[in-house]
Amino acid sequence: MPPRHEPLPADVAAWACEFLGVDELPPEGPFVPRDRLVEFATALKNDHDFLFFVYCAATHYLAEGEPGSDGALPDRTVVAYRVRRLPDRRRGRPTQTFPFRVVVPTGESTPSLAGVWVGADWQEREQLDLVGTVFQGHPDPRRVMMPDDWPGHPLRRDYAIDTAHFPWR
Repeated sequence: MPPRHEPLPADVAAWACEFLGVDELPPEGPFVPRDRLVEFATALKNDHDFLFFVYCAATHYLAEGEPGSDGALPDRTVVAYRVRRLPDRRRGRPTQTFPFRVVVPTGESTPSLAGVWVGADWQEREQLDLVGTVFQGHPDPRRVMMPDDWPGHPLRRDYAIDTAHFPWR
């Protein structure tokens, strides 16, 4: 069976350990403090050639004691990012990806990476729309999928799916 996660690029993993002050990184990518997220992302792009933004995906987790909770931490959202650098034949480097994550407590925001990678623009808008994650400094924080007057965010775990909603077409 193949490994669940591709190995992190060794040069970037070493840099990320130093940047974050940790000894090793989890295979699914490090957690980056929100206050250093833009600095971390800018270094990935400018110093390590991760020029292509693959995705960001937000997942909402309920607080301990709530029905459906994972029982570990307070109500929060985890935003997972993945970026890619293209192959460099001169250096003998294949295409590589690097995942990283940030924890956003409910009711708070995280910095937007749309200023670092243009490809983050619409993906952050989608996460705002569906999960309710607010990206501070985003150039166009409008809903992209749901109508402007739609109540709530349908991919949050606390979204009432049994509630009748008005038709919007």
